[in-house]
Amino acid sequence: METETTKALERWFRDNGGYLHPDVATSYSPAQGVHWRARAAIGSATTVSNVPHSLALSYLNALVDDAHPVFKQRQKAFGGVENIGFFYLMTQYIHKDTSFWRPYLECLPQPTSYFTSPLWFDANEDLAWLEGTDVLHTILGRKATYEQYYNAGVSILNQAGVDTEPYTW
Repeated sequence: METETTKALERWFRDNGGYLHPDVATSYSPAQGVHWRARAAIGSATTVSNVPHSLALSYLNALVDDAHPVFKQRQKAFGGVENIGFFYLMTQYIHKDTSFWRPYLECLPQPTSYFTSPLWFDANEDLAWLEGTDVLHTILGRKATYEQYYNAGVSILNQAGVDTEPYTW
């Protein structure tokens, strides 16, 4: 199903150098989220999409964004590309109204969404279902890493004089 949000994303994508085959549309469903769907058969060896580097949202964008110089100025302090990427994504979301990536950001799961992956389980009863699995070990390790990233990032932004209130765990 096309929505105003998916139409805006597709328009932004095409208007900024992205190629999407004419028989492919950006769609939404509760089960699949935002995705591309073919409206007709597409032959093999056909280019379905082409995403120029200029549309890729990554930590590299943070290092050249003059509107948010903290990322370039304190690159080493962030401790790696993953954390810069996380905080830059959050920064773009916080400033979504002026962000180049607004149509893309509006198609992502929103921070107010109910997080249902094991990474976000808080209750011990929920985690108990994962006892004895690799999943429990993996999510606990990943969550600890993310908490370290978050605490370091907030500290770096605070030191740089950035308002960190919108950056919530």
